[in-house]
Amino acid sequence: MAEKDGGGLAPEFADWLDGYVGQMLDIHRMARPAPRTADVWGCRNVGDFMCGFFVGEMIGAATSALQSRYGREPTAQEHAEIAGIVEKRSDSIRDAFLRFN
Repeated sequence: MAEKDGGGLAPEFADWLDGYVGQMLDIHRMARPAPRTADVWGCRNVGDFMCGFFVGEMIGAATSALQSRYGREPTAQEHAEIAGIVEKRSDSIRDAFLRFN
């Protein structure tokens, strides 16, 4: 998963995360926001909320996976790489959720 010497993410972890984000995005593309989303969360733009929620969910899942494997928090470099893997799909993520704005 992640290198033990404080370096960046191991290639197999990065590959897993990239695939995981793609799979989860495919699943979430089929989702519709709950009718009460805007009221419950006080958001004006449901698509923006869903986009942010998805990004947070992916970064959180990757962080949890790394913590589970190594029993530690990701390094700053690992966290940046995790965010970068999610962010490289920003166009697809926006396309999936901003249609609800």
